[in-house]
Amino acid sequence: MRARWLAGASVLFACSAPLKLPELDQEAPYVDPMDLPATAGLPELLTLSTGERVETERDWLEARRPEIARTVEHYVYGTAPGAPPELRAVLLEEGPAEDGLAWREQIRLHLGEGVSMDVLIVSPVGVENAPCFLGLNFCGNHATTDDPRVLLSESWMPDSRGGEGGRANDAQRGMKAERWAYDQAIARGWAVATIYHGDIDPDTWTTEGGIRGPRAKSAPAVPGPNSWGTLRAWAWGLSRALDHLTLNPRIDGSRVVVHGHSRNGKTALVAGAYDERFAGVISNHSGCGGAALSRPARGETVERIVRVLGYWFTEDFWAFADREDHLPLDQHFLLALIAPRPLLVCSAIKDRWADPLGEYQAVEAAAPAWELLGAGEFGPEGFPETGQLIGTLPAYHVREGVHSVLPEDWTLWLDWADRLVR
Repeated sequence: MRARWLAGASVLFACSAPLKLPELDQEAPYVDPMDLPATAGLPELLTLSTGERVETERDWLEARRPEIARTVEHYVYGTAPGAPPELRAVLLEEGPAEDGLAWREQIRLHLGEGVSMDVLIVSPVGVENAPCFLGLNFCGNHATTDDPRVLLSESWMPDSRGGEGGRANDAQRGMKAERWAYDQAIARGWAVATIYHGDIDPDTWTTEGGIRGPRAKSAPAVPGPNSWGTLRAWAWGLSRALDHLTLNPRIDGSRVVVHGHSRNGKTALVAGAYDERFAGVISNHSGCGGAALSRPARGETVERIVRVLGYWFTEDFWAFADREDHLPLDQHFLLALIAPRPLLVCSAIKDRWADPLGEYQAVEAAAPAWELLGAGEFGPEGFPETGQLIGTLPAYHVREGVHSVLPEDWTLWLDWADRLVR
């Protein structure tokens, strides 16, 4: 039996190993993005760089998947360091939640180099080894719930998200509660865990105060343009949270679904692609750099996103602004890295910035990976009617409305996860 957490106690644990991919070949000739030729149509998912076709599961797992993983990190997100040898977990607070139907834990995970992140875990009472939804939030754990016992974030908080002078405040409490359906999840027997993404790395051009700063020199990356961006750093933090959840006695670490909305949806995809321990992945309105194809340029384009938010990516990705047809990949490559595990991509029909059609087309283009592995099929062709969930593995859904998270989104996610992950 695992020892019960003690308030204020510090627990050291060895990290379980995330997905082991072949390291980027440092001796391979480097192709500058400006020297890559333009191509017509999407890059082929099931064709090796040598021109050979991928015909078997072994071809995919031993050759094509590692090749795609290296290409995606090299040109888009950057390479991340491995897990630290140890994480130190400190229980800051715990107690009943959701009118006694749940138990609240607030864990501080020390990531090394003076960086830590606070994980809020709300798990159903009376359920052993509960499956769990894990996702990042935008405004601090305290903004996801009206529970006054949830601690204010201590990390930098932009004023645009309700901070005052860069700090969190009580006025933010519950301001995003409608996006976090703890009640629905608890009623279904699911736990929910969340982290303010600014704990891991600040959502700004500076690397100060985040994990990329102190860990940058230790990242196994080609120096310079391929150093990891903030999206990869946030994904790395989600994997460290999973390290903890696999040892938390209230959670079944083998049934953790990583999810996210908008930029956090991009992060969920990256986390699921590079850490196979995640049992399922949900992307909600993730758009450019997430589930939407970069070509043809619609909605938020590569040029726009790297000009405003270039720190999310490698510097090499910047070179594809207004040159999307020179990309040696597209976002269907990222989605395919999640196969054969469950993937759900969600859009909103009025969210033109996130390009619902591009998200659908990326899922459609990635689906052959699931089919090759015998995991499922995407189903009928053609953009679906709003409200229609299509596909098994992978799956796509578009609803009415705009760029947001609604209670009915959680209902869909829970229905989907109950069927495919639980």
